[in-house]
Amino acid sequence: MKIDTHIHSKYSKDSITPLEEIIRYSQKVGLNAIAITDHDEIEGTWAIRKLEHDGLILIPGEEVSSTEGHIVALGITDYIKPMQTPAETIDQIHDNGGIAIAAHPYCFYRSGIGDIVRSLDVDAMETKNSRFILGASNYLAKKVSEKDNIPEIGASDAHFPKGIARCYTEIPDCDSVDEIIKNIKKGNTKAHGERTPMNLIIKEVIRKKGRKTKPKVVD
Repeated sequence: MKIDTHIHSKYSKDSITPLEEIIRYSQKVGLNAIAITDHDEIEGTWAIRKLEHDGLILIPGEEVSSTEGHIVALGITDYIKPMQTPAETIDQIHDNGGIAIAAHPYCFYRSGIGDIVRSLDVDAMETKNSRFILGASNYLAKKVSEKDNIPEIGASDAHFPKGIARCYTEIPDCDSVDEIIKNIKKGNTKAHGERTPMNLIIKEVIRKKGRKTKPKVVD
């Protein structure tokens, strides 16, 4: 089955995508499970569960800002507070019943945690994140994943619908969030995908600026 464990919605500070559009596009591209992982926010990950999603498994999630960079929490039951150390963040995720995934760890201009990932108790790491320019960060993550036997994850890090599933993870067929989490922890994962086209990213940046610009009031 195909899962995308890193998607941003309108509840994230850097996305304006409605949850309904995320569901529709995820189904269109053949995903079986997704996670809404907004920045330091879980309102979207709970709100989407109230919508019709036709068999699409919804994994609770959050992209947590630690003091050293971003960590994706999956399978959590409560909010993970930001700006703790990476070790503290991971401990809180585990205490919350979730797993910790190093988000784009070697993409330093996007708050990757870098090589300290090797000394942390992460459950997996993104070796294919579709928001890249040249791909060096994914290459380094893949090498570390293989050397340190850390399960690999492919994730879109989508901030708009057409970014969804550009990168994704293939795992054995599962019927529940718990099964998905167990397979990730066991390393039954294969990362796939490609870069989100830069022209789509630029169009979305322009669209967000236009949506957020308030009209001037003429007296």
